[in-house]
Amino acid sequence: MTAIFTLLGTGGWIPTPRRETTCALLSMPEALFLFDAGTGLSRLLEERFSRELKAEREIHMFLSHYHLDHVAGLVYLPAMLKGCTVHLHPPAAEVTGLDPLEVIASIIRKPFNPTSLADMPVDILVEPVGEGEHSFCGVSVRVRRQVHADASVAFRVGDHLVFATDTSVDPGTAAFSAGVRLLVHEAWIDGLEEEDPATEYIARETYVAHTSARQAAALAAEAGVGELVLCHLNPLRSDDYHQQMLDSARHIFLPTMILEDGEELSI
Repeated sequence: MTAIFTLLGTGGWIPTPRRETTCALLSMPEALFLFDAGTGLSRLLEERFSRELKAEREIHMFLSHYHLDHVAGLVYLPAMLKGCTVHLHPPAAEVTGLDPLEVIASIIRKPFNPTSLADMPVDILVEPVGEGEHSFCGVSVRVRRQVHADASVAFRVGDHLVFATDTSVDPGTAAFSAGVRLLVHEAWIDGLEEEDPATEYIARETYVAHTSARQAAALAAEAGVGELVLCHLNPLRSDDYHQQMLDSARHIFLPTMILEDGEELSI
């Protein structure tokens, strides 16, 4: 399988002019896969994506969890996919304890959106995914539960991609990602905070639900992945801090990157 991976939104929590919130596109001959529906989904309005969206391929969107910075873009779908069918794959009820159709319908409805889910000019088919292996258009997609403030899941597409955002550091991620070409993993802080008594509390509070760049790099090294991309960056941190994160990660796992919104990788 040949594929182009584009990280449409590289930030978390709050969109900024430079970094929209989390959304990624995997373009394959068989289908288009989208991961999360943060505000980065709006970048599909760029002219360079028009051919991708008009191609006669199935469109599958996978949601890691329901936090608003990962689902706000659901209401953008009519802008770029009007008249299309989108297979929407949120985590199954046995993962979250919530009925997926009810949750999605509660997001896409009045007074938060002009129309309800049923009246959207995009045919959104809610097809939940539980843990384990699934197949979409002949492509294997494995799903694994993570540890977060609310239940979230990671996705593995064949041996090409693992998408793991909004999770505490999890030793199981290394086994889940073993040998994969590209690991896209959240990194909310550098990890250097652990070394200073004045900032240790930042690391302690972060690790309840999120991961450091150093921890993500250690997972990548253990898993033997080809490359690591740090995503879901903290919008309250400076470019200099993000560069420090990258430098720290590269001391542990050299082929680590931080991408700009819209940057592509061939995998």
